[in-house]
Amino acid sequence: MKQNLRLFSHNLRNFFNFNPLIYNLPYKKNAPVSDFFYFRQDNSFSTLFYLSNISSHIFPEIKQSDFVRVFLYSNIGKRIKELEFNLEPFETIKLNFKDFGINEEYGSFCIFHHLEKKELLSQKNTHIAERGYTGFSKDLNFWNFVHGNHNSLYLDNKKILKSLMPKSLFKKTYYPQLTFNQSDYFEIVVNNPSYKKILYELYLKDENNNIINKIDETLESFCTTFIPIKNNNKKIKFIEIKSNFYFSRPLIFKYYGEYFDVLHG
Repeated sequence: MKQNLRLFSHNLRNFFNFNPLIYNLPYKKNAPVSDFFYFRQDNSFSTLFYLSNISSHIFPEIKQSDFVRVFLYSNIGKRIKELEFNLEPFETIKLNFKDFGINEEYGSFCIFHHLEKKELLSQKNTHIAERGYTGFSKDLNFWNFVHGNHNSLYLDNKKILKSLMPKSLFKKTYYPQLTFNQSDYFEIVVNNPSYKKILYELYLKDENNNIINKIDETLESFCTTFIPIKNNNKKIKFIEIKSNFYFSRPLIFKYYGEYFDVLHG
């Protein structure tokens, strides 16, 4: 009861923007947590993810299996695939999205770990969060990796996804911590790991912080979009992002001729 009251208090603080937290906390004690990762198969892109037995990293002295559930969503928010893996102690496997038989060009996915000895987490009063590295390659020439972005979702006992992304009554502003005037083309990736519609507002600005253009994107539940932005004259230097999510940090692809970089702003 005390834990539920504490969690309710935290979530209420976030909603009204009173001393907010970056993420909500799971109502289910020791629930597995995941980012809402991005995958893409458009324009000769490939995606992979290295999946490891997390228990071997946090309890290396105890040999236990790690049962893993993976849920894949299309860009329009439809669950298109469910995968299950049982990882032996210290085992790591490579998930190549080309092997999954999905036709969607891009979307998002989440990964949940279930330890064989769950009582170990109860003793530590903690949970496991998957925020590992996703790899992207264009024409399979080389791979760029980016770490997980958010504590986006948790999985309850009934295999129902619950959002951990705090929302506010007021629009919150996020400024990517990089400049864009070195690149003549880049993409901003945002998704919606929640059950309510979310509106993103992107403001493209010059070196003097003047607005060049404004882009609005409305995302339904579990939807994903990437926003292509041409910057041929390299006038766009800064970006401002507004939404009702408290922490609207995007995934960014920056292109330099035939090369690209992928990062969180």
